[in-house]
Amino acid sequence: MMTPKELGKWAKTVGINAPSLDAGFSCWIKNATAEERKKHLIEWWDGWYEALDESISFQQNIYGNRSAA
Repeated sequence: MMTPKELGKWAKTVGINAPSLDAGFSCWIKNATAEERKKHLIEWWDGWYEALDESISFQQNIYGNRSAA
């Protein structure tokens, strides 16, 4: 089973921009306590932003390679 962070990273790569729009995560989090939900949401966003950082870094590398050519 994927962790909340992994779900957030996956969501970013497929264009999901909020945990409430991630059907798999939303169903999974329903059974969690309030504290667990809070923790899982934070982890989901950590994964989402990590994927965003990786995407920006990748785009910068492509742009840099094109500029150098």
